[in-house]
Amino acid sequence: MLGAIRNKSKGWVAYLIVGLITVPFALFGIQDYAARSANTSIAKVDGEDIDINIYYQELNSQQRNLQQQLGAAYTQEIDNTLKQTLLDSLINEKLIENYANSLDIVTLDDEVKSVIEMNQAFLVDGEFSQDRYIQLLRLNSYTPAGYEIAQSKALNREQVKRNLSGSAFMSSTQTQQLNDLASQQREVSYLALNTENYIDQVSVSESQISDYFNDNRSSFIEGRKVKVDFVELTLDAMEEPESPTNDELKSLYDDNAELFTNPERRRAQHILVESEELANELLGQIREGADFAELAKANSEDTSSNEEGGDLGFFERELMGAEFDEAAFAMNIGDVSEVVPTDYGYFHIIKLTGIESETMQSFDEVEDQLVSLYIKQAKEKSLFGSLEEFMNLSYEESLDMVADQFGLELQTSDYFSERSDQYDPKFVASAFSSAVIDEGENSEVMEMSPEKFVVLTLSDLQSERERELSEVEGQIEAALKTDAAKEVVDNLAENIASALSSGDEQTANQIISENNLEWVNEGWISRANELPYDVTSLSFTLAKPEEGRHTYSAESANRFTSLVIDLAGVRTPEGDSDTGISALYLSQENNEMFVSLIKQLRENAEIKVFTDLL
Repeated sequence: MLGAIRNKSKGWVAYLIVGLITVPFALFGIQDYAARSANTSIAKVDGEDIDINIYYQELNSQQRNLQQQLGAAYTQEIDNTLKQTLLDSLINEKLIENYANSLDIVTLDDEVKSVIEMNQAFLVDGEFSQDRYIQLLRLNSYTPAGYEIAQSKALNREQVKRNLSGSAFMSSTQTQQLNDLASQQREVSYLALNTENYIDQVSVSESQISDYFNDNRSSFIEGRKVKVDFVELTLDAMEEPESPTNDELKSLYDDNAELFTNPERRRAQHILVESEELANELLGQIREGADFAELAKANSEDTSSNEEGGDLGFFERELMGAEFDEAAFAMNIGDVSEVVPTDYGYFHIIKLTGIESETMQSFDEVEDQLVSLYIKQAKEKSLFGSLEEFMNLSYEESLDMVADQFGLELQTSDYFSERSDQYDPKFVASAFSSAVIDEGENSEVMEMSPEKFVVLTLSDLQSERERELSEVEGQIEAALKTDAAKEVVDNLAENIASALSSGDEQTANQIISENNLEWVNEGWISRANELPYDVTSLSFTLAKPEEGRHTYSAESANRFTSLVIDLAGVRTPEGDSDTGISALYLSQENNEMFVSLIKQLRENAEIKVFTDLL
């Protein structure tokens, strides 16, 4: 059982990465969105095609979404992972879709409609907007009919997954073992040996540098670079509207009253305790006339307010939590609440001490703001109205014609690579897309922000080249010296740990002294402690020391640091099992069952991937 748990923990990061990559799929799914062009398959699943056009269309969309999430952290490695993940997802979706059909799973039209109308992406002021719906689909080159079909299939697939839920279970013994493992504490000290302190003690020869270069020539290939022309359609580029009339401003004032309204605020004192029994006891004392502020000072676990007698100052709704709001905004000044539970296992006692009623700024006070709002809304309307024509023209014509048509500047970038952080990752990925580089087409119109849309086309392409030794020898020398210094610190750490493990403290202390090392005593730590050099996770891999002894271990923290870890003790605090940990484990179990189903379906299916088309 414990071994299985340890294995599962190693996969948490992997789950996180896959989750990050697949999050954008929630908005648009993958298959059957757009009107298809040539029926070229990138893969076949049991004889059914997966259209390569869908693959590249979705790939471009996912690249944009992921780049927006990660920014400069978006790398070629992540891009390659995305491509493989997308292809696997297309295949898996087709497998689950066929499996759902075999079970006669059907999603009703009303269910599809409900899901679409609840999608946050399609809401304007909290209400479903048909215009926003059409705009987003069109911006992503999708058709409403195709999107609705895809949503229906997605709901069918989700029903398959839900049917597996609840199959996983844990015994009370397993739950306790898992809780014990998660709550375990360890007493830890460590020495950190850094390569930077030994760089001057090592050297590398010219022949070593040359040999490394010759053995690793592929590592010194400079990737291809592009220069692109691009056009930006921005809010700032829209013409200024005529000055609004007084009536138009008053209408805008009435329509946007919430922007100029100061919401109701309340002031309260509170006592926060972990025990419901104590909360009821304190409430009883208050009802009998005890001073609220003094009880808060003596008992409240809210350290930010207890010294002030529990005073929280003025606050608006949705700042203190739903339970707190419900009580505080139903009270009159001077009232003391009943005991109010929280979602976090604590209990409030609240005393209302002040009320500030909702107020609205006058028209005269906000007139300048209204003018600015009027101009912004007018330009947004103009931008929105121009966007469809901008997209159509960018699809059909050259960018210089697009620029002329809209009175915009045709701009040209510097040369940049696929790993460039000079430009927005979305911009970079689009520049290196197959459509732009291989087909010579304009890119899709990219939404860089709600106020800026960009389209680009290739201006020039520089092929990859192999760099000369003279260009990289400094880089190679630094890397080799770091490796040599790391070997030095690895050996020192091993010698210290070995001496301490054998009881030779004199030798260990001599090495520590000669190298000006100092022990860092962290005391008792849990898995939640964030320590330098990954000390926490490394410490929890060490064997429990025997009674009256320590466990010493030399560990490589990273390329630049070696550690000597001193594990002095292991303990498991008593307490109830954490239901959150159990829930996480069961969630993983359910996910693993779904993964197993996918694996089984893959094994029984005939799958052919046309890799030459990738």
